Parts: sequence; C-alpha cells; structure tokens
Amino acid sequence: MDTTTKSIQINLRVPDEVASDLDALAEQERASRIDLARQILLEGIALRKRDLALRLYREGKVSKSRAAEVAGVSLWEMMDLTDQAALPTAYTLQEAVEEVRRLVAQIAASPQPV
Repeated sequence: MDTTTKSIQINLRVPDEVASDLDALAEQERASRIDLARQILLEGIALRKRDLALRLYREGKVSKSRAAEVAGVSLWEMMDLTDQAALPTAYTLQEAVEEVRRLVAQIAASPQPV
C-alpha cells in the first residue's frame, strides 16, 4: 500500500470465528492481524470490482474498455479476464476508439517531463 495515500480508519465487528481465522492466518504468514486484514480487504475489493466489470460487460451495459476502467485494470487485462470467463472477445471499432480516447486522456493528465 502506498504510504503517501490518505487513509481513514474503519472499525468493524466480525464473528469470533473470523477473528480466530484471521489470527491463525496472520501467524502462519508471519504478519500482523491488521496488515493481513488490510491485504484481504484490498484483494476482496479488487475481486469485487472485476466481478462487477465482467457482469456489466456480460449484460452488455458497458464496453470492454469501460469494464476495464470499472475493474481498475488495463484493457489487455480485461480481455484476458473475459477470455477466462468465456465471454465474447470481439474487439469492436467503438471499443478501440474508447481505448484510444482513454489513453490520450491519461497521457494529457500525467505530468510532462521538463
């Protein structure tokens, strides 16, 4: 995790069994409970974003390029994810145009070397 990123504290209650499992995993991985919980939360969020993106794409609500944005991955990674999920992989002209626009916007927004 980037230490310069602003963070907030989240408190949550979990069943005793979950806390025990977390402690056991933390001990096995030689990590602190909080570090492991943070890692699991971040991995879970990334997985949920990918699942949402795949569902939206499968339902025809978003293009592959937009699904990649939702999932927080590159278009190429999204194409791999759709292949793994056995979803149609046709890359349309509209998707290519969207990807080029997204890349141009990213380049324009990034700091330019002096």
